[in-house]
Amino acid sequence: MKKIFSIVALLLLVGGAVFAQAPSHVTELTFQVGITDPTGSSGEFPRCPINPPSASLDDHTLYINSEHPAYTLYLVDTTGDEPDVVYQVYVPANVNAVVLPSTLSGTYELQLYDGGQYYFYSDIEL
Repeated sequence: MKKIFSIVALLLLVGGAVFAQAPSHVTELTFQVGITDPTGSSGEFPRCPINPPSASLDDHTLYINSEHPAYTLYLVDTTGDEPDVVYQVYVPANVNAVVLPSTLSGTYELQLYDGGQYYFYSDIEL
């Protein structure tokens, strides 16, 4: 029995070391809040804090890890003189994973917009 326990412990130790060294390509995203029209008629700030979604990026797959409203997702190239929307897609409220085009590579601004006065944005590397 002691021999079996030693073998199991050794396998767990070696297996843990292998998984600990496995590279992780998942990037947790930190969103900023942008205002769509700063000259809006209300002129007031919201009375409660705006909670950005929890999201991560694994290669070309975006995972939205929290409940969310329906969004329009934009990928914006900000390297030129003017921002250029290179990709956009509608993300329904019940969808938590979005596969971005594998033909895109480089740095982009990912924007999530629900149609309101505010949107969320984060820089990503594809």
